[in-house]
Amino acid sequence: MRNLSQKRKVLFISSGGGYGGGDKFLYDLLKSLDRKNFEPIVAFYFQNNGPDTERISDLGIPLFFLGAKNRPAEYVPFKWLLRDSKSRPLHGIRVVIRLLLDLLIVETPLILRLLRLIKRENISLAVLNNDVTCHIAGALSARIAGIRCVCRKAGQIGGSKKMKRLLSYFVNAFIAVSEATEQDQRINNPFKRKLLKIYEGVDLKVFDPEKYRSDISNLRGQLGIPIHTKVVGNICRFEKGKGQEEFLEAASVVIESYPGVVFLIVGDGELKQDLRERVKNLNLNDFVLFTGWRTDIPEILSITDIFVHCPTTLIEALGIANLEAMAMGKAVIVSQNGGLTDAVIDGTTGFVVPIGSTERLAEAILRLLRDGKLIAQLGNNARKRIEEEFDIEKNAKKIEAVFEEILR
Repeated sequence: MRNLSQKRKVLFISSGGGYGGGDKFLYDLLKSLDRKNFEPIVAFYFQNNGPDTERISDLGIPLFFLGAKNRPAEYVPFKWLLRDSKSRPLHGIRVVIRLLLDLLIVETPLILRLLRLIKRENISLAVLNNDVTCHIAGALSARIAGIRCVCRKAGQIGGSKKMKRLLSYFVNAFIAVSEATEQDQRINNPFKRKLLKIYEGVDLKVFDPEKYRSDISNLRGQLGIPIHTKVVGNICRFEKGKGQEEFLEAASVVIESYPGVVFLIVGDGELKQDLRERVKNLNLNDFVLFTGWRTDIPEILSITDIFVHCPTTLIEALGIANLEAMAMGKAVIVSQNGGLTDAVIDGTTGFVVPIGSTERLAEAILRLLRDGKLIAQLGNNARKRIEEEFDIEKNAKKIEAVFEEILR
């Protein structure tokens, strides 16, 4: 029988590409993890050189890539399998064949590599860092290897219900990151696995507004933003449904009555060219600044007056970038989407607007731009809320307690 006083090896498995909220949270959790009790190891399903992957590696934590550079976009030999069909039986057959081919060509090699890694490293606990539907290989490998498995329930709200029900059977406990993810998992938790809500968190020592006040003018100068120009920021992957298109539509409304503003967009992704074209078509070239991916997010937020994150079709689990902006004492505007409202209290720490409403978004931005006292008040309240509920050091202890209980 294992001596519980010994350090346990925990394998954190990520389906991400080394950037985005999930992997950013994984870095913060690993940085706060008690290394006296737990020895972390990280595995990504596919190779990547994302900024959060590099930061995890810099912590001195063993890091493994289980597959090739990217998940194959098309793993089927016949194009007709990718087509939609009006016939439900035919469509169902195509879906089943695609799933079986995915299991054979993609998931099975990952499972075999994970099993070798678990055995070689003497892993005690597997932690799935995303919704269970992203972890067919991780969930099955843990069960085959006979080790405990915890899933951090984040994202994939509302989708893949049958797959969730199936894979939930192989997980010992779920940690939901918000009310929205907790409810989604509860609906798809027929086997009554342990389900807890523990918020994600922010490193308050890093995201401390007092640390960056003296550097504001320097960074503004580097980016070419005049010192007295207001900055409305957005930090997110450039992905359909993340809200950048609506952000730009709202910007075109705002500048008609408040031209002394810059809209700062931080990130990258598949929509980069489309967004640049949208800026050109809306005549926003003088008002929008794209920075690409940045590693100096606290500094970027320090020069931001208002932070906006209003996704539309993609349901947010909680929104790490939004938490970081609140930690930096910024007034935030979010859409009434998923777990975003777990953090943002409308009218107290920021504003919550209807999903897809560029008119309401523009109104909220203009209200804040015209009222410096309100910006300061909401920002102070936002910082206090993060200190109370979203401190990564406090929440990491809660997660460690779950690990201890499951291992016992």
